[in-house]
Amino acid sequence: MLKPISTAHRPFVSLTLVFSLLGLLCLTSLTHAEEPAPRQWQFSEELLEPVWKGDTVRGESVLFIRDLRTGQTKASLLFPAQKVLTLTNSAGDITYEEGRDYHWKPGSREITLPENTRIVWKFPTQMRRPANSQRHKLTHRDGHGEIFFGGQLEYHDLQTCITYTHAPVDWSEITPVFDPKVLPRTIKKLQKHDTTSIVLLGDSISTGCNASGWAGGAPFQPAFFGLLQENLQHHYQNRIALTNLSVGGKDTKWALTQVDEVVKADPDLVIIAFGMNDSAGRSAEEFKANTKALIEQIQKKQPRAEFILVAPMLGNRDWIRLKHELFPQYRDALAELTKRGVALADMTSLWTEFFKHKQDWDLTGNGVNHPNDFGHRVYAQVLSTLLIPEDETNAASETSLPPEVFSLWDGKAPVGDDQFEEADVKLTLHRPVKPNGAAIVICPGGGYQRVVTGGEGHGIAAWLNRHGVTGIVLEYRMPHGRTFVPLMDAQRAIRMARAHAKDWGIDPAKVGIMGFSAGGHLASTAATHFDTGDSQAQDPIDRQSSRPDFAILVYPVVTMGETTHGGSKKNLLGPEPTAEMIELFSNEKQVTDQTPPIFLAHAVDDKPVPIKNSQALYAALQEKQIPSKLLELPDGGHGLNGYKGPSWDAWQKQSLEWLAELKFIPQQ
Repeated sequence: MLKPISTAHRPFVSLTLVFSLLGLLCLTSLTHAEEPAPRQWQFSEELLEPVWKGDTVRGESVLFIRDLRTGQTKASLLFPAQKVLTLTNSAGDITYEEGRDYHWKPGSREITLPENTRIVWKFPTQMRRPANSQRHKLTHRDGHGEIFFGGQLEYHDLQTCITYTHAPVDWSEITPVFDPKVLPRTIKKLQKHDTTSIVLLGDSISTGCNASGWAGGAPFQPAFFGLLQENLQHHYQNRIALTNLSVGGKDTKWALTQVDEVVKADPDLVIIAFGMNDSAGRSAEEFKANTKALIEQIQKKQPRAEFILVAPMLGNRDWIRLKHELFPQYRDALAELTKRGVALADMTSLWTEFFKHKQDWDLTGNGVNHPNDFGHRVYAQVLSTLLIPEDETNAASETSLPPEVFSLWDGKAPVGDDQFEEADVKLTLHRPVKPNGAAIVICPGGGYQRVVTGGEGHGIAAWLNRHGVTGIVLEYRMPHGRTFVPLMDAQRAIRMARAHAKDWGIDPAKVGIMGFSAGGHLASTAATHFDTGDSQAQDPIDRQSSRPDFAILVYPVVTMGETTHGGSKKNLLGPEPTAEMIELFSNEKQVTDQTPPIFLAHAVDDKPVPIKNSQALYAALQEKQIPSKLLELPDGGHGLNGYKGPSWDAWQKQSLEWLAELKFIPQQ
């Protein structure tokens, strides 16, 4: 039986010199802060899920260090791991293998490396430099040399990213909560989908330093303010006008000279983010007085402005320039300023907790006072929590049962030619309270590079549940040179739905598949490449047919020909695919009279994936007289305006009507 997976104050001297030094560490300017990240980055809702919530941490950064005494190479996680899902390099283009590259034990925070690992590691001595050997003097607190400095992606290139599950934790005493009464004007404007003006005023962290997108390296992740902007626009479907006035090396005294610049942007919300440079010696009393004066001067000219005060991350405890005892004093000083219209984003408490389990080199972007990609995401998560309410569950609970997570392959997944790999492929079952028998396997998009399970996965399942349809979200494997692997997962999901139809309350003759973008290619592949099952198989799942009874494809990649999406093609077929493989995975060329009914929806202004993909498949379906429909949407582009708006509503409404016409669901 298939089982669900369990789910003091010190004299203030030489500040001009110190600020100059800290400003140089960023090697940036306002121009850098306002440059958009390269196109390679794709917004991921999952990466902005707070690390303190749920049971999964995605892309936590570590730097493996070899102990000179024991010879053991290891790094530590924030939480004891129940299951390690993936280890990749920070660029995300190398996935490491358990056993070959790393070891771990359930319930442990430690990840260890074997001798022949491909994972980057360093001796602790390599994390130091001789005194006066670097452009910036980063004297270690113990007096032995300097901390190794990385101005761009030096630390990024040394760090490894780990995604893993863990038992839930209670960090409620140190983490933010959403309260619409604290920032009422801003929240109301966001909820009305009005353009919202946000001004960020801060130091080098707020210019974006050491985020991979700022430095121009993979995975090209934006800094925290860019992530926040994307997240707000994704959730509220409105325009966020972000003005970043931050300058490296600056502090709260400088901030008081920028009031007119802040007001010039007509802000609804001002994010004030200082403290790292002040911590060279400015007292908490002066820090608080400067911040309070800044708020009052802005409010005098812009009465409706609201504020978020950022208590910063902790800098490297071993750098003698920083007065570490000041960070919690600054946090407490900012907390005393909070009131209606002024909120606190407390990064200080989070970093304090982080440092109980991890080293600075695990989290730093430059070695001393900037976050890496993971740290920028945590900044964005904290700010997002203050501005975005948790998903409403009351409405969903009326139509959906609690989701159940299953392992698709029980940890042993095929890769072809009777070869297998250890892979925990997840399938999440969303069952409606009042099922009508129909079920749909949902294949989110992601360019065959990742799986975007938010708006194109679990959100779709919740919508289907409202109409009595069971939603099955498939987190299929990425190809990584194994072209057939995603298809194997999709076929297995269809077979599994049929094999467990009675337990899951579905009709085995009403099992369809749905896909978006590259997930649409996978769904169209499953609809054109299938078999009837092996009646002699020992595994009852393998006895089931993998043919979906219908398919719904939304802005899908279909062809591998001239009008394909280049990234999806390369990720699926490799850089130099053969003509045979291009033909085989151009699904408009694989339609037969056995192909199931297919509904397609595509915007005419979709540039990444041209509508010709859907048009070619629709023409082939019509030629074979397969029941089909193509809904050509007038606008929305790729992603249909972020999963909302008239075009998005149109395909949902018409696809349900189409299913009803074909008797897969009751009339809507």
